[in-house]
Amino acid sequence: MPHFIKSAITSDGYINDAKNEVCLIGRSNVGKSTLINALANKKIAFSSKTPGRTQTINYYDFDLYRLVDLPGYGYAKVSFDKKAVIANLLDNYINNSKNLFVVLHVCDANVITTADIKMSQKIQKKFTNYFVVLNKIDKKNINQYKANTNKYLELFKIKKDQLFFVSAKNKTNIPQLKQQINELI
Repeated sequence: MPHFIKSAITSDGYINDAKNEVCLIGRSNVGKSTLINALANKKIAFSSKTPGRTQTINYYDFDLYRLVDLPGYGYAKVSFDKKAVIANLLDNYINNSKNLFVVLHVCDANVITTADIKMSQKIQKKFTNYFVVLNKIDKKNINQYKANTNKYLELFKIKKDQLFFVSAKNKTNIPQLKQQINELI
């Protein structure tokens, strides 16, 4: 059963073993915690209405792999100094984790920002197992999102099989995302 393991605030707190890690990265308030709970099929991550609550690297055991929730980049109600600390934490994990195998870049399907595109470019330079997960598709008719598939593919410079439309809130397409992760692991 999926469960929370621990949090880390520095590289000394990373888990270093042979288990593959799947990380979630995304702006504050894109629904990463809700997505974790949907993937686990139970509440194991705290979700907040206030952007920027996750300020640590959080590890969850999903049996075959470890899911790692990274702090959100971009908007957050934290000080400039704290934003710099979070940015360094993200960079350090992305560049130095020996276990990171799959990156799930979670974005709000309704608001793609310049920060999302820059993060995508940065991650793709280092990882081939990279997927864009467009969350919050429950806000409009799914056909509106699918009609813009080519736009999303061009924005993120990815292939169609690297793009997932999901609603973590309604669990739309969560089984397909789980299947993709399990196939890679």
